[in-house]
Amino acid sequence: MKKILILTVTAGNGHNACARGMKNKLEALSGDVEVKIVDLLKCYSTKRNFWITDRGYSIAVSKLPKLYNAFYYHYCKAKPYKRYSCPSQSTVLSTLDGLYQEIFSFQPDVIYCTHFYGAIALTDLKLVYELPCKTIVTNLDYVNSPFWEAGIGVDYFAIPNEDFTEEFLAEGYRREQLLPIGIPVNERTLEKVDKAEARKALGLDENLFTVMVMFGGGQWSGGFKIFKRLIKSLKGRKAQVIMINGRDKKSFKKVQKMKFESGIKVCNVGFTDNVPLYLSAADIILNKFGGTSVAEMLNKSLPMLITEELPAQEECNLNYMKKKGVALSFKNGKELKAHILRLMDNPEILEQMSKSTLPFRKSATTDLAEFILSQPNADYSGFSGQTYSNDLRVRKNVKRAVKAADKKEKKEAKSRK
Repeated sequence: MKKILILTVTAGNGHNACARGMKNKLEALSGDVEVKIVDLLKCYSTKRNFWITDRGYSIAVSKLPKLYNAFYYHYCKAKPYKRYSCPSQSTVLSTLDGLYQEIFSFQPDVIYCTHFYGAIALTDLKLVYELPCKTIVTNLDYVNSPFWEAGIGVDYFAIPNEDFTEEFLAEGYRREQLLPIGIPVNERTLEKVDKAEARKALGLDENLFTVMVMFGGGQWSGGFKIFKRLIKSLKGRKAQVIMINGRDKKSFKKVQKMKFESGIKVCNVGFTDNVPLYLSAADIILNKFGGTSVAEMLNKSLPMLITEELPAQEECNLNYMKKKGVALSFKNGKELKAHILRLMDNPEILEQMSKSTLPFRKSATTDLAEFILSQPNADYSGFSGQTYSNDLRVRKNVKRAVKAADKKEKKEAKSRK
């Protein structure tokens, strides 16, 4: 039986959703596999580090977006040779005792990570310990985010597409490590569903121009605020709006209380696991712009109209997709209205945007799961001398090795100048 350990981190929902989706796909492809998902910080670090990454992240991007973005772009400028002294190292080091024990006890053939913390943790461990298993990580954004340079010790790094190869080579990754597979998401988004049939199945008008709004819990983007702007923009027009509130019960109740003009039909939806069908019914979507959300919309060939009130990594996703011709953006209600009316009156623009998504549609979940399952079984016979019971100072050993690696990298960088 092949064993797969999946390391995730709760920072937004995308990393966990990717971990669950990969587990389901691995189990669907093989009846002889055991998959275990572990939240790296929740299980192995302190409550403080878990809170900062989970709730702290949400608070930062919703309440202090300018400050969060300033820090993000500041660290984008960091030199790759400083990888072993980047701010994430202290958080990652706190997980290593528990992670090492997990590896020894579970003995996975492959460790798969959905967050750069996992990549850094494995890179650091491998400075001291020869891990018998293969290590694979996925980048879940269409950008080279800060701190990925600190994870160069993994065996394979799945990136969105070939466009990002040179960027990651510049960070220190080797070409043979890079897998331009794409971002693994719900593959129901790849199913071809006729738009009229999707609308019929959902009880929607088959002929009305349809806008989908989906922000989940709102967070930094303010889903209900965007919804109200959209309704105001559609004044005097005939259209229908699908509002997906996710777990944001307050937003759902607010929409329920609203009254709309006779020409506007609203389908108000709470949490649903039928998002791919709603995507199939839409002509355009207003959404948050995390990498997994983007990948789902690309798979549905759905044009995107995106607010510019975004955390930095999503700004980068947006800039990339605007260059590729699949997304438009708005700063305020005036720009939103101008875009939506123009698209309603010019369906050929929507059609061209939809066609521009085709090169990005990928069966990444299946491709990556098959690649993981194709890896050789790990031989832990030589790992017995490194038992956790015999080595209770994993963190100290690795911390010492990280300092040495940091000193070496900076010395080599200085000599190249």
